[in-house]
Amino acid sequence: MKWMITRGGRVIANVRRLKQWPTKAMNAYDRLRPTTAIESCNCDRLSELVLVDLLTDNPIHCASCRREVDPERIGLTEREAEAVADWHGVVSSLFRLWLDSGEYEDDAKRWLTDPQGQVNQRGREIAIFLSIHHPTRLWYFHDADDPEPVECPVCGDALDTDVNWGVGICRPCHVHI
Repeated sequence: MKWMITRGGRVIANVRRLKQWPTKAMNAYDRLRPTTAIESCNCDRLSELVLVDLLTDNPIHCASCRREVDPERIGLTEREAEAVADWHGVVSSLFRLWLDSGEYEDDAKRWLTDPQGQVNQRGREIAIFLSIHHPTRLWYFHDADDPEPVECPVCGDALDTDVNWGVGICRPCHVHI
């Protein structure tokens, strides 16, 4: 068993436990809860949701106002909220690597734009599952320097461009761009 030792020579924690800090110490709802009321959706009725990283702790957003939706408001179980939080940790990391514009930018963009890639496949699975509660779409990454997409990256059908924000949606594929 490995131990971490302080400067004074005292054992402070089992290293295996440290791997779980700090996110595992928080429950899934807390990991996704909007941090301020300003970021929270106040719509009387939620019609549709979008899973999108807008550089916040919660990727669950109202499709109408674009603000964050508390997972308890839509009745997510802790297990469902945990799946969303875990997926968000990955997509958020990739998005930040792309934003950094360093040596990882091209790789991050490739991973974020690959419809068959792990992060998008898992995101779509979660969007489909969350649609049990409310119709949910996954926001597919699009670099503004690239041509504006007109087709769904999953099925190739034309995007429905009647959207409040973004370029378009493909409801059958649970995609929002």
